[in-house]
Amino acid sequence: MRIDIAKSPLRKGAGVLGLFLAVSFALWTPSAQAAQEDGTITVSVVERASGDNGQAKNPVAGVKIRVQGAAGSADGVTDAKGLAVLNVPQTGKYDVSFDVTSLPKGVAVSSDTKTTASIDFSVGVSVGTGKSLSFFVGSDTRATRGRWGLLPQTLVNGIKLSLILAICSIGLALIYGTTGLTNFAHSEIITMAAMVTFWFNQNGPRWPLLLAAPFGIAASALMGSAFELRVWRPLRRRSTSLTSMMIVSIGMAIGTRYVYLFFFGGRNRRFVQYVGDPEIDFGPVGITPRDLGIMIISAIVVVGFSIFLLRTRFGKAIRAVSDNSDLASATGINTDRIILLVWALGGGLAGIGGVMLGAATGVQWDMGNVILLLLFAAFTVGGLGNPFGALAGSFVIGMFTELWTWVFPNVVELKTLGALIALVVILLVRPEGLLGQKERVG
Repeated sequence: MRIDIAKSPLRKGAGVLGLFLAVSFALWTPSAQAAQEDGTITVSVVERASGDNGQAKNPVAGVKIRVQGAAGSADGVTDAKGLAVLNVPQTGKYDVSFDVTSLPKGVAVSSDTKTTASIDFSVGVSVGTGKSLSFFVGSDTRATRGRWGLLPQTLVNGIKLSLILAICSIGLALIYGTTGLTNFAHSEIITMAAMVTFWFNQNGPRWPLLLAAPFGIAASALMGSAFELRVWRPLRRRSTSLTSMMIVSIGMAIGTRYVYLFFFGGRNRRFVQYVGDPEIDFGPVGITPRDLGIMIISAIVVVGFSIFLLRTRFGKAIRAVSDNSDLASATGINTDRIILLVWALGGGLAGIGGVMLGAATGVQWDMGNVILLLLFAAFTVGGLGNPFGALAGSFVIGMFTELWTWVFPNVVELKTLGALIALVVILLVRPEGLLGQKERVG
């Protein structure tokens, strides 16, 4: 039996791996690896002031910051955004303070103002990450809010998380609906967009985020297309089982993730425009311009893609292939072309979600894997393979995740538990999911 090496899946898989390595080398900078053993302390100085629209939080520039610890010390001055980012060895405890005499004229210090704080890198931090703290000056006119007073803020946080999950899970649902594949490597497509965007925003030409983001989204779309052309399509043509393909996706996800770690490093990094973005108070709700932009853009993308699926020719073809690929092929639809389109669109949507997630929480090597469980829960709750079900499921999972922290504020580390409980309860009541259809077995 003669094996054609030129056409074998092994060689095609090697080509995809080579693509990953090339992109990773492009993202790598010497400074990224050199700084892995250092930690960053981001200090913000904010003035609380009362205005016509309630309390405002204004950044204070020109304030001298001092960080002192057994491992070393650092000094800095807050910039126009009220921020000072200081690099220190990531070991032990540090005392952080600001110089009251460096405050601008007119900025008062009340009796309850804290001028010092402590940072401990040995607690609650993984290798390569940073910590942040804020100093508040001026008069504190905030009213103490009880549990119910915190509910509006929790709901806003839930909507933001739900929209990010929706963008990512819709692509995951489309891929499952058209191919039957549960793609664990979807998380790395999410991370790819954030990392490429970060490179254009911080290490490369230093473009603004809105200009750098399209390149990250395009990279994710190309990555999804490469997966389809070089890995999944050859495996389908060889009648590889879906279980085997799922295991391959797990291996690809793990391998790609650690390539990211090797070249990008373990630090959590921020886009340059959104480090310490000041918060604006709208009554009981506080929201930053960054989060408001994330919610608006995410909502526009979700609505626009829904219209694409319902009204356009390609959208109807995608839904036809998802419902019954054999029947769609019999009617003249090129299923291979539609599946490739789904992978490109799914990768692009994952890329948009990755950029939004990176703006909200920072860019990190495993950021896609952190939310992967929530994505699977979302499109399972909504109905397997149904993109509109994934949208509905994302809001259920996102809201339950944030509401769990409102009900149990002392166990924030277990916030995903609320989403998993919702998943189990909904599937017990409706096994096919919210918008899924019952299927006859046997």
